[in-house]
Amino acid sequence: MLFFPLFSCYDVKKNKDTEEMGDTMKHIRKIREEYATPFYLYEGKIISEQASILKETFPDFDLLFSVKANPFPPVLRKIASLGIGADAASAKEVELALEAGMAPENIFYSCPAPTKEDIARIFGKCQFIADSFHALSLFEAEAAKRGCIAKAGLRLHPNFTMDGKPQGPSKFGIDEALVLDNPACLQEYPHLSVNGLHIHIRSQVLNTAQLGQYYKNVLELALRMQHILGVPLEYINFGGGVGYAYDKTKQSPLDMKILHDTVTSAAKAYASQLSARLLLESGRFLTCRCGTYVTEIVDIKRSHGKTYYVVKNGSNGFFKPVLQQLFLSHLPENIGITYEPFLTEHDDYNITVLSESKETETVDIAGHLCTGADVLAKDITLPKASIGDLVTFCNAGSYAYSLAPILFASQPAPQQIFLDEE
Repeated sequence: MLFFPLFSCYDVKKNKDTEEMGDTMKHIRKIREEYATPFYLYEGKIISEQASILKETFPDFDLLFSVKANPFPPVLRKIASLGIGADAASAKEVELALEAGMAPENIFYSCPAPTKEDIARIFGKCQFIADSFHALSLFEAEAAKRGCIAKAGLRLHPNFTMDGKPQGPSKFGIDEALVLDNPACLQEYPHLSVNGLHIHIRSQVLNTAQLGQYYKNVLELALRMQHILGVPLEYINFGGGVGYAYDKTKQSPLDMKILHDTVTSAAKAYASQLSARLLLESGRFLTCRCGTYVTEIVDIKRSHGKTYYVVKNGSNGFFKPVLQQLFLSHLPENIGITYEPFLTEHDDYNITVLSESKETETVDIAGHLCTGADVLAKDITLPKASIGDLVTFCNAGSYAYSLAPILFASQPAPQQIFLDEE
């Protein structure tokens, strides 16, 4: 067992006893005997299963994991062992990917506004993707200082959208017209060689046809960019987009067979003109299902006919359910994709109380912070619980621990536990 004090977390191997338990709830009960709540449990077997689905669907692509979705080192090591690289949004994420065993050629750094210090920190340790002309200037200056010609990719903000609507402004990327209509602009960076294209316009897409058309549009844009550069692109990063259905009663999962046929056909159609490496980012799809958040009821209160189960570490443990309550109380039900990854449409965490009671009751689940906004669920019917019972939230393997305001009220942070399949 390894202890990581910076993360307040543990890395454990599944032993013979836990192999025989069979399911997540039994793992949780066993782990609870040794570790205090709250904690996140991540299961390596599920990460492997999700990776296999992506590899089968996108056989011509190399996969990247969005580190910001779950930067827990044992999770990153598991992903690296599966031959998956990293989409890094900060210098620290580049370093975490390297420490996990990922090679620099499989780490792609893209930040909306890197600083001079960031550039110096990541230079030569990853594939750099510029999000703006200023980022290109910073990278140019660092390459000049080191006396070398450095390769740089470009993140373009394309004219097309995922749903066919007119494109609008964005803080991400360089408008495609600024480069494709004026390729001479790249001559201002004599120490740089542009070698790749990066596009990302939406996460959590569950429309198979939209996603398939998106890949075709990216390939067409890559062909145009390659033509104006006059040299072959080394890689095309399609960004994210592959959605995960949180609740299959409300959402239709992607049809992976249709998606496979669409992307494979598109890749073959452009293969004679584009020899670039094809890259696909996926954070949520790889790790969302692998995680369970486990906390404990520390008080039960009744006020004006309402029952509250008060748990350890609500907002400061698993923030997304709290954000969902806040957003949906002020916004229409169809909230769109503007607030990703803080809020996803129709998030459903399948909340469970580990109680022996045969009775049920309708309650609110609230955290123990000094704010009325610290509410994880409202008017939810659960088995009748007692103080000390455990409450679990599924689909907590991505954008969960990494989003929580851990420092608020100086409460102890949740532990993180990784259960490998070996």
